[in-house]
Amino acid sequence: MRNLDIATLRSLQAVAEYGAVTRAAEALNMTQSALSMQIKRLEEVFDRPLLEKAGRGVVLTDFAQLLLTDSRKLVAQNDAIISRFTGVLPDSRLRVGLTTDWPPLHLTHAVRRFRAAHPNVEIVLTDGGSIDLLKQFGRGELDVILTTEADCSEGGVNLMQVPLVWVGAHGGTAWQQRPLALTNGLYCAFLTIGVAQLERAGMAWEHASGIGGCERNLMLTAADQGVNILLQTQTRDGLQRIDHGGALPPLPPAFLNMYLTDGNVGDMASEFGCYLRRAVKEEVQEQAA
Repeated sequence: MRNLDIATLRSLQAVAEYGAVTRAAEALNMTQSALSMQIKRLEEVFDRPLLEKAGRGVVLTDFAQLLLTDSRKLVAQNDAIISRFTGVLPDSRLRVGLTTDWPPLHLTHAVRRFRAAHPNVEIVLTDGGSIDLLKQFGRGELDVILTTEADCSEGGVNLMQVPLVWVGAHGGTAWQQRPLALTNGLYCAFLTIGVAQLERAGMAWEHASGIGGCERNLMLTAADQGVNILLQTQTRDGLQRIDHGGALPPLPPAFLNMYLTDGNVGDMASEFGCYLRRAVKEEVQEQAA
């Protein structure tokens, strides 16, 4: 029976958070080659690839996404055991949930600045769909959630609106087919937005065959099995914005929203929210420059 190394699992989590091996290595204060070697060892344990190239960065494979969920539990349990028997306990814990659509740079800057100001506050990151995150937040299981929605629900704060675009395979023709095959996941907020626009335009649509996890759906799109709806800021290899000349209906912007608890760690959540607002504002200013 093989044993999992906690350090390699931390490396996987860092790559998932930063979207690039170089930035993840810097965050862990290690060399890029050392981190790459840890990921390679983890791939050898499971005999499966964990990373795929995406633009200038990398993304986790569907298998790695599943592994990431359980690895977070294992790392958290490891840290809890160490803390309990060494007496080194964090001052408090901030539980942050976000969708995979959220621009990682915003969160990265916010986390690093917050941790620099509060080194003894543990930040526990969880990812998921907006619907699930809102339910967990409502049950008090998360202190801060970052969602992508069609609008901003009660209790939320809209940080920015980002245009949505139709994307398809390079040179693909799936967007010309009717009914239009959509490759967004069944519980994806962007699917709801797209369907509303298609039905308003009286255009027939259907779910593409084989849809599943986010990465699988994007692979289907790159294989010209349907079209996907993404944030304009998202880029993926094998995909391009569809120049449909008005054949597809226009899409409204997506709302990137933040929800903060008013519970026991309300002050900490509020301060973290300030760091996040700052990161978003800085990026907007950079884009406008």
